[in-house]
Amino acid sequence: MLSINRTAMRAAATQTARVCGARSKHTVPDLPYDYNELEPVISAKIMKLHHDKHHAAYVAGLNAAEEKYAEAQARNDVQAQVQLQPLLRFNGGGHVNHSIFWQNLIGEKRGGGELP
Repeated sequence: MLSINRTAMRAAATQTARVCGARSKHTVPDLPYDYNELEPVISAKIMKLHHDKHHAAYVAGLNAAEEKYAEAQARNDVQAQVQLQPLLRFNGGGHVNHSIFWQNLIGEKRGGGELP
C-alpha cells in the first residue's frame, strides 16, 4: 500500500503555490518573426494555427490549472493539489517547450535555411 508523507506533501504544495501565486497569468509569447517567414518549409497557415491555437491551448490549460491549484491550497485540500499536478506538468511543459521551439526556428532573412 502507498504510504504518503503528508508533511512533505504540504511543504511541496505550499512552495509550488507560492511560485504559482507570485506570477501573473501566462501568455503566448509573440513570435520573433512573421508567420510567413519560414515558408516554403512551414506555411504561414500552419504557423498561425500552431502558435495561436495549439500553444494558446497549453497556456489556457496552465492558467486554469494554476487557478484551481491556488483554490485547493486556500482550502488546504492536499488531495486536489496532488490531482492537479499532472495538468500543471502537461500544460506547463507544453507552454515552455513551445516557447523554446519558437526561438529555435529562424527564417532565411535572419540567416536560417542553411546547414550548420
